[in-house]
Amino acid sequence: MLSALLIQSLYGPDNSAWPQYRHDYKRTGYYVWPANCASITHMYDVVHGSIDEGIIGQDANGDGGVDIIGTQQSSSVYGVMAVDGITGDTLWENRMDYFAGPGIASAAASRDKVFANGYAYFSVLDLSTGATIYQYNKPDARDASPAIADVDGDGCPEVYTAFGTEAVAIDGCASTYTALWLYSLPAAAYAPALGDIDGDGLEEVLYPLANGEIYVLDALTGTLHSSFSAGVPSSLTLYPDYTIALGDVDGDGKDEVAVPTPTSIAVYKYRGFIFGWVNMWSVGGFTDGSPVALADKDGDGLVDVWMNHGGDLYIYKGLDGTLLANTSGLGVNGGDGLGYPPTLVDLTGDFFPDVLEITNDYYVSLLDGLSLTSLGSYGPTPYSITSEVIVLKLGGSLAFAVGDYSCHINAWGTCPLGYDDPTDVSEKPDVVSTTFKYENGKLLVGASAPTVVSIYDRSGRTVMSVRVEGTETIDLRSLSKGVYIVKVGDGLHRIVIR
Repeated sequence: MLSALLIQSLYGPDNSAWPQYRHDYKRTGYYVWPANCASITHMYDVVHGSIDEGIIGQDANGDGGVDIIGTQQSSSVYGVMAVDGITGDTLWENRMDYFAGPGIASAAASRDKVFANGYAYFSVLDLSTGATIYQYNKPDARDASPAIADVDGDGCPEVYTAFGTEAVAIDGCASTYTALWLYSLPAAAYAPALGDIDGDGLEEVLYPLANGEIYVLDALTGTLHSSFSAGVPSSLTLYPDYTIALGDVDGDGKDEVAVPTPTSIAVYKYRGFIFGWVNMWSVGGFTDGSPVALADKDGDGLVDVWMNHGGDLYIYKGLDGTLLANTSGLGVNGGDGLGYPPTLVDLTGDFFPDVLEITNDYYVSLLDGLSLTSLGSYGPTPYSITSEVIVLKLGGSLAFAVGDYSCHINAWGTCPLGYDDPTDVSEKPDVVSTTFKYENGKLLVGASAPTVVSIYDRSGRTVMSVRVEGTETIDLRSLSKGVYIVKVGDGLHRIVIR
């Protein structure tokens, strides 16, 4: 008899979290499409034109793939540039900010716009052409990247950022600067993160502050929900986009908050109005802890915490902080919490996360997520790497890329998508709306049109295939305990049978 079933949508372009420039597990716990990387080829090193402060992915040329949007700093000129994800050819460039000061922290992109925080301006650019739609003359500062989500469900994303001590939600569809709400914070803010911390089905936006506090605001109205002290380190101001991460570590349907510092990692939980925020667990004694990524390591269906410190990768159980695994002698960049988090994506096709790490300044290393053994090292890049590793979906394959200190974006691929059949997974929205429900050892599937429900085990082998029209019941009681993937049309769902 099945004791539990966890259904989790895989992470793709039509997931609501995809436009938040997070094309992997970071802060989502969702899976991208699994791939099979028997070998990885060098794609290109393309001259980008200036120091790469950060790179993100989004389809800028309309070919259905993921292109690379890079932020730039060259002398006192700051800008944004887009290159084709497959070829590295320049699509457009916009030198948006000519004021002196630290460069752009990074940017975010919706399906048709790029939102970038320069030193003097918040700029909104057309994703396909790079043309400036508008600029907002904000207070001079290096402000963190926005978070983007359609919180109110009207088909138009809200853009959450902060200008110094002012938290703001911006209309992501407007052609002029339109603030939906403002909130005055007691200290400067780093990048906000979105999640549901109280289980009411409504999202909150969490702002980590330079004074060590985290302020929680209602994402729709901007009203204060709660706040707590978490010791967010001021040293992370150099990398303000990866300060906290949200994910459900205990399976109660509510998001907890992982807070890394150079010397520790802690997970906090909101226990309601009366009890407020409590520290679930913490681990200390680090000297160079990095920001974190969240994903299931041990196969229990709950996210765990992946973090670099001491030159190696460490994975802690999200529920209680138990050390699940670590590497030895990997040589990952860290340095007082100023490194990037591990990039997690399934490149071995086993429906468990694998790890892309920046190692020894000039290389990207791929580790098997189960064994943590090396699957290859890629590089060296022309100059020391200065961006995180991002994942690109290019038609029927996956690739990955980084930016380096001087002039280059470096990309490697391709990893074919698919299972035990040759069908490529489409990036188009599901044409069939579906519903899932588990009840008494059976999966209840609803489909608005005839479709096939296929269930795969971790090796990609089909263990069950059922044609569904309307509402159908699929009996799962014959399956062994473990992780399975359910494919319904273009939709993929991960289930854990315990």
